[in-house]
Amino acid sequence: MISDIEKNYIVVKLEKGEDVGESLIQVLDDYGIYSGLIEFGIGMIRDLEVGYWNGKEYEKSKIPMPGEVVSFHGSISSNDPRLHIHVSVAIKDHSVRGGHFFSGIADPLMEIHILRLEEIVLKRELNTISGLKELTFD
Repeated sequence: MISDIEKNYIVVKLEKGEDVGESLIQVLDDYGIYSGLIEFGIGMIRDLEVGYWNGKEYEKSKIPMPGEVVSFHGSISSNDPRLHIHVSVAIKDHSVRGGHFFSGIADPLMEIHILRLEEIVLKRELNTISGLKELTFD
């Protein structure tokens, strides 16, 4: 993994075999990012685990083959879960699958662009009605 920062904008490149979620957490720690936006990601990802919220829990699905990233965006909060990302990928038959991002491996690479927020502090708090840890502002 390589990354660089210009003011509040971070660009990350993941190499083949790197865990996307773990790498993003490492970048957040390296640059002291506690609140931000994952503006987009491009590249390919395999062993992608996504979820669909059915109103009570996430129904998870695994996409083992590499998929071309069509969308990858989300938010970064100061508390757990720090990442809330949605992803979609185009697979070999040109169909698109996706959902809430749980995990995946860059293959052969991914590029991810992050905007660090300084004055807006994002947090997540449990909403007992939805059952989700929803975004709030501190």
